[in-house]
Amino acid sequence: MKKKLIVFYFKIQVFLFTIFNFLFRIIYKQKNTTVIGVEEIASFLSNIKKVIPFSVNVNFNFNKFYNYSYDYDLSAIKPRVFKGIYSAILLAYLSSKHKNFIYISGAGFFISDVDGRETEFRLLKSKGCNVLCFYTGSDIRSFLLMDKFSHENEIDVITTYQRISHKNIDSKENEAKRKMLAIASEKYADAIFNPNIDQMSYFKRPTHSILYFVEKNQIREYPDKFSNNEIVKIVHAPSSPIIKGTPLVRAAIKKLKEEGYIFNYVELIDKPNKVVLEELSTAHIVLNEFYAFVPGVFGIEAMANNAVLLTSADKNIEPSLQGEANEAWVVTPYWLVYDKLKEQLDKTMLELKEQADKGTEWVKKYCTEEYSAKYLNNVINEITNCATQLD
Repeated sequence: MKKKLIVFYFKIQVFLFTIFNFLFRIIYKQKNTTVIGVEEIASFLSNIKKVIPFSVNVNFNFNKFYNYSYDYDLSAIKPRVFKGIYSAILLAYLSSKHKNFIYISGAGFFISDVDGRETEFRLLKSKGCNVLCFYTGSDIRSFLLMDKFSHENEIDVITTYQRISHKNIDSKENEAKRKMLAIASEKYADAIFNPNIDQMSYFKRPTHSILYFVEKNQIREYPDKFSNNEIVKIVHAPSSPIIKGTPLVRAAIKKLKEEGYIFNYVELIDKPNKVVLEELSTAHIVLNEFYAFVPGVFGIEAMANNAVLLTSADKNIEPSLQGEANEAWVVTPYWLVYDKLKEQLDKTMLELKEQADKGTEWVKKYCTEEYSAKYLNNVINEITNCATQLD
């Protein structure tokens, strides 16, 4: 019964979009501008807006880690049935005025669980719009494919423990939803951004590398914190302790303390991003996550703050990583957390600074707003020019 009600509600959304889009197109003329939506995840929603001229962003859900403002913020609308009606009309309005739509993660203006956004994308394409999809992790990552990869390579991966920390995330129903998202994106999206190994999914066509959007003034070198009279400060800030490897980190920290190593260890869980960044500014070593194959936003923030990063990200596994990625951080698979951390603690401050500087330079080269803005706007321009030639 619930599924039938959801499908019925979905059909109402489609009907409202069709009627209102027809009316809005009488009033407005579509321009080559961009809409970004509909979820704030790891600052992507806000950061992408900053680098695309004349763009607007839409947010559906409150995120406790950030305090950004949005052009269209639906997060406070209740009950959800009203939000769904408003979002369908909003999509009709926005698609009459804007040509490009960038989707962050797996949600849509319509209920995406019905068909993985296929109807939504099809309608947008029929109205002359371009669609770009940014995937951010569990929204698209296939448990079945990751389990196969894990078995074939005899290593634990993020999904190994995610099924424990996030109940039912590996259910057949959720796997089917992720597969629908991939199929709809592959069929209709003009560009897909997804690291193919770290977020292994059902895509068969090429995808773009993941992009990061660090402001230049947020990239800092701190030579003073590497003075010889400083006690080494280690920071670990897991968003989800089990899947980030926090038990391994705590075990390594405990063993090193028992062996007589002296350092300050700061663990941050469920803290606002502002607090995390403050701690990173004085950190010498940052322990990130140890089952993933890309550094993630926290890893980029650590290197931007001139800290030595230990993480399992590995270009030998995830070739979409840019440049000499494996030189930028200390590649640390989960079974070597203690060993790699011990190696860093045995180094001089000068040696730690040299490694930290490599990470900071890599961020300057591949993770700035300027770099990602150029890349992303080039993708949009190519899509637009191709569509114009076809017309």
